[in-house]
Amino acid sequence: MLIATGSLLTILNISNVNFALKGLAFIGQPIVALMIGVLLSLLLLKNRAIKNINAVLESAIEKAGPILIVTGAGGMYGLVIKETGIGAYAGEFLLQTGLGLAVPFLIASILKTAQGSSTVAIITAASFVVPMLPALGLDSESGKLLAMISMGAGSMMVSHANDSYFWVVSQFSGISSNTALKVYSSATVVMGIVTFLCVWLTSFFML
Repeated sequence: MLIATGSLLTILNISNVNFALKGLAFIGQPIVALMIGVLLSLLLLKNRAIKNINAVLESAIEKAGPILIVTGAGGMYGLVIKETGIGAYAGEFLLQTGLGLAVPFLIASILKTAQGSSTVAIITAASFVVPMLPALGLDSESGKLLAMISMGAGSMMVSHANDSYFWVVSQFSGISSNTALKVYSSATVVMGIVTFLCVWLTSFFML
């Protein structure tokens, strides 16, 4: 809520109108808002035993740690691609193949299939794709928008056992993991491909 409020104030360009809005804009910054969330969560745990608090923290680190590492590594690798100019060369090569919008889609889908998180897949794919955008002919505002949606389509597939939402679907639906792999995972493939095809068709009118 705090982050959304801060973003809204920035978009409306009213974050500097008065002191109250400046304060909202400040606490709406992601780092500040997340810190407030952490402090509030610690207050809720103040009556619990230290052993229980440690268990909660260990569980949180276990779940968030891999995401932070993969996201950080992806950002670092993206910066290396940008600074070395490899992205431009790779983009020119891929442009000759005629893949275009398929590049963001394929990168995001590979990352999604490999590690399971759609959020991590999009963020990491973005760090790879951004340096390639000019060479791919996607550096215009419309091109960036289509590339982003293309990555979103790629992040839909393939949802399987390493995706936490896969287990949410299978457990709450009361179906076995094998059935979920056949039905739900296949559906995510169809969903991703159909979405990408819609983006690809839209590109003929926007690029």
